[in-house]
Amino acid sequence: MNGTTIGLIAVAVVLISDITLLLGLVVMKTLHRKRAALHKLRRAEYVATLSRRLASPGSTDPIDARAIDDDAFIDAVIDVRNVVTGQKVETLAGIIDALGLTRRQEARLRSSFPVGRRLRAAVSLAEIGDESTAPVLIEHLSDREPEIRIQCARGLGRMRHTAAIDAILERFDLEEPWVRARFADTLVGFGSKATWPLVAYIRVNLRHHDNEGVVEAIRVLGVIGDRDVGPTLAGVLRVGSDPEVLIATIEALGVVGGPLAIRPLRAAFQATDWRLRAKAATSLAQIGDPSVNTALARGLTDANWWVRRNSAAGLASLHGGSDLLLDALTSDDEFARDAAAEALADCGVLAEAREREESGLATAEDRSLLSHMAGQVLT
Repeated sequence: MNGTTIGLIAVAVVLISDITLLLGLVVMKTLHRKRAALHKLRRAEYVATLSRRLASPGSTDPIDARAIDDDAFIDAVIDVRNVVTGQKVETLAGIIDALGLTRRQEARLRSSFPVGRRLRAAVSLAEIGDESTAPVLIEHLSDREPEIRIQCARGLGRMRHTAAIDAILERFDLEEPWVRARFADTLVGFGSKATWPLVAYIRVNLRHHDNEGVVEAIRVLGVIGDRDVGPTLAGVLRVGSDPEVLIATIEALGVVGGPLAIRPLRAAFQATDWRLRAKAATSLAQIGDPSVNTALARGLTDANWWVRRNSAAGLASLHGGSDLLLDALTSDDEFARDAAAEALADCGVLAEAREREESGLATAEDRSLLSHMAGQVLT
């Protein structure tokens, strides 16, 4: 057998292999499409059956006991659960309880493998939101699979199972950052019910070496927005030393602190760490009290760009702040002038000045602002 023949055979083998692989992919894709179509059809049929059962509690439309092992039925239950309210939620719970759907999903979640089926069970229980499954979901907040832990926390949040709040918080110091962040998002869903467990967690853990959990807890308090925590956060700002904790606290105070937070935020605005000063400038402005205008005006001459920028943006949002920004255009500090001009442009004052100039109604402040901006363009 010469070299040419061997080469042709090799080419033929490669060609046959490629054709076989291509045919295999086509067959797999066809089968996948067929399975998806059948799944969609069964799902629609199950939704129709469940809808009739809910519309007429005395309906005898049968649901095969084997349906609890059919992903199409689980998807149909979730679809219906997400649109029904009131008494129909209880009726649906009775239907799936009689079939043993949640018990089957609990058993799958508790099994050792496969991971995909266990995750599917966790997602199903989270979406169904039957509070009777809360103990199982709490149990698996410490599951070995991060995504399963996240889904269990999400389910507990969906059902507003308040007993789970402390269980979720207990995981804060044990979780990797992205899982902890998802747990924190779940706590936001509990609203004010999570406020005081979060406060207790912060008080207990504030002085620990690792404060990542405390930072997340403070962030959640800011998102929940319960103003009763203002004094607690002011206390954290007074005794805390970790910069990340202080930054999170300053940010939260801008949301929940109100006028009583102005004093501790003014103190933070004098900190040696520019990050604290920059965040304090934003939070002082968020409170919306013009009494902070003078402090923010001084921030225009700060050594750090972010502090100047945030101070200027804060002034632009406060009553009377634009006047101080216009005054800053004549400052000897070129950085203060630039920060003020940028803020005036962002808040629309520059556009208004141009309109007045075009109409022949420009004021001295308008001309000063336009002149400054023109000078920036030329340089």
